[in-house]
Amino acid sequence: MKIQENTDEKKLIQKLAAGDEMAFEILFYRYRGKVGNFIKRSIPPQSDLEETVHEVFLRIWINRENLDADRPFAPYLFRVAHNIVIDELRKNIEHSVYLHDGSFYSDFSTNNVEHIIEEKELQSWFKSLLNKLPRKRREIFEMNRFEDLSYQEIATKLNISENTVDTQIRRALNYFRDEIKKLRMFMLSIF
Repeated sequence: MKIQENTDEKKLIQKLAAGDEMAFEILFYRYRGKVGNFIKRSIPPQSDLEETVHEVFLRIWINRENLDADRPFAPYLFRVAHNIVIDELRKNIEHSVYLHDGSFYSDFSTNNVEHIIEEKELQSWFKSLLNKLPRKRREIFEMNRFEDLSYQEIATKLNISENTVDTQIRRALNYFRDEIKKLRMFMLSIF
């Protein structure tokens, strides 16, 4: 049975790569639940799960010509999902950074007090997370996100390798992602 499933999937991928919409739909219904569960564990609670799942499959469709039917589909699919989750987390962090720099306040009217309070809480939460990072990691992250320095510029300025800069920024982003997951689990437990 397993060999038959793999053969069927291989044929579906070949058809998808050729632009067959029915093959795409079959793969979508076969994997959307698994992709949804994967994404649900990773994105912040305010993110739209269905929209993110659709984004994954939209990218699959757009890049269908690059699919290799001889390679398993699931790892490729989950790599795409992982990349989209990372993009989503970056957007949330960049939004938090935007709030952090103070320009947020000029964009909202004073009538929206509840929203301002929520944003202040988010800003405070992000600032506390930022302060929990190891000193060097925080410095590297802030140079990249707040000062808009490239990895190369940071490496030169701190006399470290670009690989170290990349590693430290990835670790910071992973830390933020983990904290967002914890917050999400907490929010789910109280509602």
